Amino acid sequence: MTKQIKFIVTALLVLSLTVCLSACSDNWEAPYASLQENGYNVSVRFDVNGGFFAGATDVSVVDVFSLDSGIKNADGTLGFWLLKPEDPARAQGSFAATKNGYFLAGWYRERTLRVDEKGQPLDEYGVLCAESGREQGYTYSGKWDFETDTLNVDPNTDLSADSPALTLYAAWIPYIQYEFYSMDPSGEPVLLSTLQSVDLQIPEWNQKNGKLNMKDFPQIDGKTFDAAYLDSGLTQPLTDTIHGQDGYVDYATGTLNVEAIPIYTTWLEGSWYKIFTADQLSSNARLDGNYILMDDLDFSGSIWPALFVKGEFSGTIQGNGHTVTGIHAIQADNSRLHGGLFGSIAAGAVITDLTLTDVTVTIEAGSRMQGAAFGLLAGSVSADAVFGNVNISGDLLISNQCYPQSDYTVGLLCGIGAPTGISYEISCAAAEEGSDAVTVTVHDDDSVTVTFP
Repeated sequence: MTKQIKFIVTALLVLSLTVCLSACSDNWEAPYASLQENGYNVSVRFDVNGGFFAGATDVSVVDVFSLDSGIKNADGTLGFWLLKPEDPARAQGSFAATKNGYFLAGWYRERTLRVDEKGQPLDEYGVLCAESGREQGYTYSGKWDFETDTLNVDPNTDLSADSPALTLYAAWIPYIQYEFYSMDPSGEPVLLSTLQSVDLQIPEWNQKNGKLNMKDFPQIDGKTFDAAYLDSGLTQPLTDTIHGQDGYVDYATGTLNVEAIPIYTTWLEGSWYKIFTADQLSSNARLDGNYILMDDLDFSGSIWPALFVKGEFSGTIQGNGHTVTGIHAIQADNSRLHGGLFGSIAAGAVITDLTLTDVTVTIEAGSRMQGAAFGLLAGSVSADAVFGNVNISGDLLISNQCYPQSDYTVGLLCGIGAPTGISYEISCAAAEEGSDAVTVTVHDDDSVTVTFP
């Protein structure tokens, strides 16, 4: 044993018992002579192989046994059960092996320098050292199974504690490098970033807030992750976590069989949200937002976003055949010319496969300026907005607090515009009763005239 190597020596009887720990001095050596005198003459060395025991690379763990603690085998040999260095049965004598950027594949009886079929040195990824510039790696054999394997020794041989009957080598697997690519307009992959990790979790939608948890995937400003694939042709979708140690490690040889794993990603333009509840839609309201409904939404106990009522919506709502019910929206901002569930719906906006029921929109104020436009869906709808399989039913109420001057427009569905792809059943009436109520007249073309008292 050289003086540059420190050892942690434990004596194993039935359970582990720490006999001594490594000293602080680099010249410390295990007291093998005294161990030998006390009958501990069978030793097993755990070579951390470039990793760390007790925070240092020059530390190994050595277990020593007395022959009396061995189990007699039928062939006359003695068998000894081994414990992993980190086994909690060691109590104070347990030591976890670590190595930054690596995980432990296991403990092996033999190690040899890694070469290809021509004998040329290979690095730890299995790449020619001459190409990668990295140091030569190892390949291993005889992985130790701590549940079934025993160390068998002949008690009649000359056994010495300072000459290990067995050395087990830690096989370290470097974290896999994941390379993330997006596809340019021509279909060519463009590298986004790289990540070194054991496992790779794919992004997932949070059902509590409707937002996308990107995990360790990169992000692109102005875009939302859509899908990931294992091939540049986008034919092998990645839907589950990649467990690198399961799919890309050869445990028989303790080696990694891939240098990097490319991940090809596709993206949606803009900010997208998957919506599971009414509150999620409210908390993620954006005029340029893009929403995919994952369930029916009930706004009976929630507030329809005021931002929608006031603003110009330019995003997307994919209803997925779901129903939104119980919406009660109020237009009460006299600085706005247009109002409804949306102030207006812009060119390029898309709303599809959506049913809106039990909708009430009340126009209380906001039409003090000329050119005001109101409707249950929106004040105005661009001719270039897209609708498909949209169904709306509800009530449009006009308050006597609303004071149009001239050139105002009110319609059942919208004040300005004639969108297609929408079916609706909408009534329009005064918000108040009695002599103070406005008079509402609905015409055959679904336009509305309001006469104030």
